[in-house]
Amino acid sequence: MAENTEKKPGFFRRMFGGIARFWRDFASEAKKVVWMSGSDVRKNTLLVVAAAVIISVVIGLLDFGFSNAIQALGRLV
Repeated sequence: MAENTEKKPGFFRRMFGGIARFWRDFASEAKKVVWMSGSDVRKNTLLVVAAAVIISVVIGLLDFGFSNAIQALGRLV
């Protein structure tokens, strides 16, 4: 039977080789990122803020209505 005479790299070489490969892959993927333009960022930010304000007002109105309805039911009893 033929034995495998190739020596496996040491623990630290494998560990740091994996870390180096990770950073190389990370750098190559980071170069592929496409950023939005400043006007698109502003437009989307305003859209998110407006949606948050509208949803907050709706939830506040529902809370006010439900609390008044529960108080009215409590006065009936």
